[in-house]
Amino acid sequence: MFRFLPAAGAGRWLVVESLPYLPGVCRRYPGASITVVTRFEEAPELPELRALPVTWAVQDFRAGGLAFPHGSFDFVLAESCLTEAGDPDSVMMELSGVLTDTGTLYTQFRNIRYQGILEQLRCGAFRVRSQHYYAKSEVVRLLNDALFKEIFFLPGQQDEEDAAEKQWQERGFEDFSRDLATAVWFVRASRSTASVANLKSLYSRPVRARLSRLLHRIEYGIDTEKSVAELHRLCREQEIFPEYLDDFIHEACLHEQRVHDAL
Repeated sequence: MFRFLPAAGAGRWLVVESLPYLPGVCRRYPGASITVVTRFEEAPELPELRALPVTWAVQDFRAGGLAFPHGSFDFVLAESCLTEAGDPDSVMMELSGVLTDTGTLYTQFRNIRYQGILEQLRCGAFRVRSQHYYAKSEVVRLLNDALFKEIFFLPGQQDEEDAAEKQWQERGFEDFSRDLATAVWFVRASRSTASVANLKSLYSRPVRARLSRLLHRIEYGIDTEKSVAELHRLCREQEIFPEYLDDFIHEACLHEQRVHDAL
């Protein structure tokens, strides 16, 4: 999982369970504010955890109802949230909600299309009943429904190439990115695309909202002269530079050329 985490992440972290990763997260991000949610009451007193500079919240995330305001965290590390959640859709929405609108979730899931699982099913057996298994496409649907915009996968546990993998392909199973050989996929899901996240990082939400409103008025010809004058005034007051304005127009406006022509 650490291969997938950012090189620098000194913002606000929420670590949901994922206790084996906690000492490493503290070492890797010494300037971060870290809050830990766990259902295990004894966890804060474990010898390897009790001296860590974190804030503890003893709560069972599987039941839902994370007690944090909207937009409280920049990063969420929730290794087992997909595997153990009672209602994965609700848990994903909750985790999305506690992130900022440029925040990122790091998690993982067990792959139902893994050749070892397929072989069990072929033999009429499925030994794991207490955990959720997913195909990639289902995880994408869950995360899209929870308003995540960019989703990336990295193999977390993958077999060496062997004859069994090829046999499943011959039976008609697609093997994109060696999905059949991957028992666990790591997931990084961001609330905004990289380009939009960059736009959101430079100016406050009220400034961006005002800028968006003016651009849409210009785009659709609503008091164009007055809206253009107000836009120029906003750019001077907030020191909005031309390159930023061009990128914002590209992301916010359907009819970009109309706006550029009016400016």
